[in-house]
Amino acid sequence: MSTNDGLRYIDSDGHILEHPTAMPEYAPARYRDRIWHIEADESGEEWLVYNGRRTPANGMSAAGVAGASDEERARAFRGEMRYTETRPAAWNAKARLVDMDQDHIDMAVLYPTMLLGLQSETDVDFAEAQARAYNDWCSDHVQEGEGRLFGAGALPPMHHPDHVPRVAAEIRRVASLPGMVSVFMRPNPAVQWRPFNDPVYDPIWQAAADTGLPIALHPFLVADLPGACKGLRLSWPRRPDGTYRDDFDPERPYDPEELMAHPELRPTNIFTQGIANPFDVMACIAFLTAGGVCERFPETKFIFLEANGGWLVPWLERLDHHCRKYHWEVPDLSMLPSEYFRRQCWISFDPDEAMLAMTAQSPLVGADRIIWASDYPHPDAKFPGVTEELAEALDGLSFDQKRQITSESAMVLYGIG
Repeated sequence: MSTNDGLRYIDSDGHILEHPTAMPEYAPARYRDRIWHIEADESGEEWLVYNGRRTPANGMSAAGVAGASDEERARAFRGEMRYTETRPAAWNAKARLVDMDQDHIDMAVLYPTMLLGLQSETDVDFAEAQARAYNDWCSDHVQEGEGRLFGAGALPPMHHPDHVPRVAAEIRRVASLPGMVSVFMRPNPAVQWRPFNDPVYDPIWQAAADTGLPIALHPFLVADLPGACKGLRLSWPRRPDGTYRDDFDPERPYDPEELMAHPELRPTNIFTQGIANPFDVMACIAFLTAGGVCERFPETKFIFLEANGGWLVPWLERLDHHCRKYHWEVPDLSMLPSEYFRRQCWISFDPDEAMLAMTAQSPLVGADRIIWASDYPHPDAKFPGVTEELAEALDGLSFDQKRQITSESAMVLYGIG
């Protein structure tokens, strides 16, 4: 599908809202009643049933209001919209194609929504069953997309070194599923705060290299894993008068279902997502490049998502500078961090970022390392009009640079198109 500007558009980080009822049938019988699903009671009120918890489902409807009117969006954020009233394209592949056509999007790679937080689950056996159920359902879902939809696989938790082989095994399994083109994990040092250049994670990077599946580092807004949100206490909730609650235990943060059920407990997104997403992703880039992971695993592909990208050039400059000035601290590196990034890393930009064109022109990054994301159907997504917004951000670039960003980078990265 080519637009009137001669460009194809491939959405590298769209989202699915988890299907209300489909996933339990993909799970072993002993886990089906705990697998993510929505139930309606006799009054019509909907409930999220997940891992033994039963919470009101209306709080999740705000995740599926792309394209909704201001009135409908407000109703969703007040918790007055049922989950099943959200945009049908959120979990219906045929409806998704119609919305993609409206925005001239040729293909889309889909990540989940609530299950972005899966890796914080403490029952690892259950979480592994949930990951497998999601991945199998997602594979079937994208196959309904007429060759235009692709999926990103969920990975189980890894709170302990013993869990890492399970993660690697699921990467290898996902690689065998039709339509699945990447796997995602959170950009958090989940194994006992060990950074990503610790050898404990090596089976994960090796599995990705062996299968060719990129590893996508995708943040999630809850302070339930090691990382910036938890370490900097960014999720500390405030009272309406702006003072901070004194009954909050930062070592036991509120879980997503509790936040949905009690909106008054929600911390401020400006300080959770706004700070933690780029902080965690910046740390990932440092440990994966300057920390030697890319040196040891040159065939592993890494994607950095939903943290913006305008900071990337000065960050790579800083990492390069430190590696030059303190070269004795990195004796095993054969290249500079920016060179590893140019070889095997990609970063996603939002379509309205002012620094997109500058980053594409930098020799430290380049257009072929940049992909773009719609974030559809989440509330901050621009719909319709996302590709027009992206075209404005690309103004001043050559046609070849524009083509790399709108489609060709994603085609190389994901092996699609």
